[in-house]
Amino acid sequence: MPQLAFVHTFWTDYEQLDKPVRAAVRKAMAKFQSLTVAELYADKGLGLSVARTARDPRMRTMRITAFWRGVLLAPDDGSETFLLLKVLPHDEALQWAATRLASVNSAMGKLELRNVAAMEQLVTSRPASHAPTTLFARFSATELAKLGIDGQTLEAIRTIADRAQFDAFQPLLPEDQSEVLQYLAEGFDPAEVFQNVVAPRQPADANSKASTSIADAIAHTSDRITLFSEAGELEELAGKPLVAPTRELVGPSRRGERQDYRCERLPLADGGQADVFKAVHKPSGEVVILKKLKDKYPPRRQVARMRREIECGRSLVGNPHAMPVLDFDPKHTWFVMPYAEATAESCLKEFSDDAALRELLESLCSVLAVAHRIGWIHRDIKPANVLRLNGRWVLADWGIVRRPLGQTTDPQRTRVGVFLGSEGFAAPEHYSDAHHVGPAADIYSLGQLIGWAVTGETPLVNVPLLPKSGPWRAIVREATQRDPERRPATVSAFLDFVAHELDGPTEPVALRGEHLQEELFAGSTEAGADLLTLAATHPDDTALYFDVLIKIPVASIMTDLLADAARAVEVVSAMATLFGSDVSHGFEQLDATVRWLAGIAEEAARVRELDLLEACCGGAFEWIPLLDDQSGQAEVFSWWTTLSADAASSVAAMLRQHPECVTYFGHLAHDIRVDHRIRAAIAQQ
Repeated sequence: MPQLAFVHTFWTDYEQLDKPVRAAVRKAMAKFQSLTVAELYADKGLGLSVARTARDPRMRTMRITAFWRGVLLAPDDGSETFLLLKVLPHDEALQWAATRLASVNSAMGKLELRNVAAMEQLVTSRPASHAPTTLFARFSATELAKLGIDGQTLEAIRTIADRAQFDAFQPLLPEDQSEVLQYLAEGFDPAEVFQNVVAPRQPADANSKASTSIADAIAHTSDRITLFSEAGELEELAGKPLVAPTRELVGPSRRGERQDYRCERLPLADGGQADVFKAVHKPSGEVVILKKLKDKYPPRRQVARMRREIECGRSLVGNPHAMPVLDFDPKHTWFVMPYAEATAESCLKEFSDDAALRELLESLCSVLAVAHRIGWIHRDIKPANVLRLNGRWVLADWGIVRRPLGQTTDPQRTRVGVFLGSEGFAAPEHYSDAHHVGPAADIYSLGQLIGWAVTGETPLVNVPLLPKSGPWRAIVREATQRDPERRPATVSAFLDFVAHELDGPTEPVALRGEHLQEELFAGSTEAGADLLTLAATHPDDTALYFDVLIKIPVASIMTDLLADAARAVEVVSAMATLFGSDVSHGFEQLDATVRWLAGIAEEAARVRELDLLEACCGGAFEWIPLLDDQSGQAEVFSWWTTLSADAASSVAAMLRQHPECVTYFGHLAHDIRVDHRIRAAIAQQ
């Protein structure tokens, strides 16, 4: 069965899409969990095909809506793992795919993606130079190859004379190579970069480094790619997009130099093996927090733990609820964070308000969901580690975080039978085998944190801190089950349970739609607008669309559609995407949908609402080839004889985008009453 993976940057783009397009993305996602590879390529609704003019033969595009396409990397090594890279408007998707190339980093085994066309243009415009003044001239090709710099990148960076040119060029580079070069540009030597950047990211199996398998590379790129394998995982994340982490590098003023910081004489807090100081960053005057190991020559295990805390913090940069790592010692004996104005401990009274407590919980779940998906488990969630930074809650102190399984550098660092964590907040399994705890351990700590916030009491060891009454009692009970298997499996599932307990039951969307439909037929002047708003808000509710909306005569709702054209486009676009290629809702409903869209399109053409006209035509054209009786479309679209100017151009454009349906309009190719642009679009297919 195929697997679908996503680059983390995809979710930022996803959040910017209109609701109907997001619904169509989720519909396309689901097919990768229900169809075989052969069925995916044969699925007419998905339209999975080779991207025209692509430099990488593995690039594919798939249909999202009439106007949007997804760009994927398809397997060519016998595996069944597809990687979704982008969702863009049709032409932009093809152009984007044509300029990208995927490869596997030779040193780290990770998947990389680059704008190969832009890199080639840079090399052509600036011939290579080996003069001593170039930025990377002092590094040999052998040294750079050991750090994962490949031939194309090497050729490009030999043209870079200074930092300004490098900063301009850097966005074109694959991420891991970009970071390696950033460190070299900052003055680190190759041995330090290999030890601190390359070595920790190499596959645990040394033989994997030589693998060029895309599937292997995807599996090893968990900091930038999420791979789904279980049913339901796709919709879980697509329905609740998370803030995707981005990588932030040490800048020129954040250079890993302890002398850049002036610390107060006494520490603010004792962090166990480390002290926490309030400090000032001398070059900028910024007040920060500096955390440093206590010993002048700390044991290797303490250094390893701090290195792990730094690595985890930097992998979560970009999530607004993760405490950023601003600067750090290359030897991992100290690092710097922003100065936070408060802790959850000092804000206890605020949590008597359910909304404030829920905001805190959702903030922590946001960052934990990202951390858990890439394999990190916090293991020390408690009020003192929850900070308020610039008005938002952040989760800090990842000092005893557990790396993704298989990446532990010293299996003895967390030993079986040795407790790890904070008593009362730590899950029972911390006392037996803290190394193998999973997300459920952090969920237990969240439950105890809620109990503390509601009761104001400190929890006892392995005793759930249940509020005496109210909805939070059930929430804490669910999160603090002694058996981890009985707790919610993910923070997303936990938030679903929280919503179930805190939010009252709501009227089913389709039932609300039926009530509005009745009010509309009874003469209500507001019901039509309310119904369209409901439909735009719930673009994936098939019952609302097919049992309610398409049964309303177009004339009865057209005034409300035209009153808000942008909302109307959302509704008709959603209508077009709700049918799958299997036409599971029946041909009668499909025929009714096409006729409904055609009726709206006719009126949109009359009043020159071109976006609405194109959305209706594009949606109808998607499904006309699936109708039993396509000849009936002559009647449905007979109004084309009245079109001219922009309206005719819009219809012609939609016909060109759907060549598979043009044959059903062949009788219009020579009808002189039809605008020449429409006739040309039909004749040229």
